[in-house]
Amino acid sequence: MPASVVIAPAASSVEPTVAPVPLVRGGRSCPVCGERRCLVPADCANEYVNRAWGACGDCAGSGYDTTGFDIWCPVCVGTGTVEV
Repeated sequence: MPASVVIAPAASSVEPTVAPVPLVRGGRSCPVCGERRCLVPADCANEYVNRAWGACGDCAGSGYDTTGFDIWCPVCVGTGTVEV
């Protein structure tokens, strides 16, 4: 049997031009700002405490889409709560 050829990637001398960004997969959004990662978590926490919240009427507070088209509820964006 002939020897197989092993192909290795060439070493790259090119340095990355930007810092790597941590990848956020899935996850529910913040009910205040709507982002998966709040820019200022302390501000969102204060806003959440100071507002009145209730369970989302579309998903009954589960945060999941009941129509089966998306993973997260389109109304509350997966948080399960909406501002009253």
